[in-house]
Amino acid sequence: MAIEYTIGLAPSPPTLLKDKIICLWDRGDGVRCRDVLKGDALSLHLCSVHGCRGAEDATLTCWWDGCAQHMEKCALVKHIQDIHLGVTYPCRRCGVTFTGKRSFELHLLGCPPPKKRIEVELFERTLVFERSL
Repeated sequence: MAIEYTIGLAPSPPTLLKDKIICLWDRGDGVRCRDVLKGDALSLHLCSVHGCRGAEDATLTCWWDGCAQHMEKCALVKHIQDIHLGVTYPCRRCGVTFTGKRSFELHLLGCPPPKKRIEVELFERTLVFERSL
């Protein structure tokens, strides 16, 4: 399945952190890196291959697919995941999908785990039990 990338827009369908992605970082000569990596290895890849190092508050430029937006180093991976890759966070408890990790984490604090309903007939009565999975 090929994913088409458009400058500044996330691909469709959304990406999960476990999915393999193609690095579209411009190497400086107008050619994209094109290394294949897992989404959760993006930070390590940017540091080791593309030299995105320094203090967390250092200003860096995003060279992903021609972006050229300036931001603090600490925001770079989140920027690429949210803006360029369209990473989503599906809740396995209720099925709702979130586009931001923080909103997903806040949702989990209030989302109860799914319950399994068990009905048992005993002496012409139906007993109902619910337990968390």
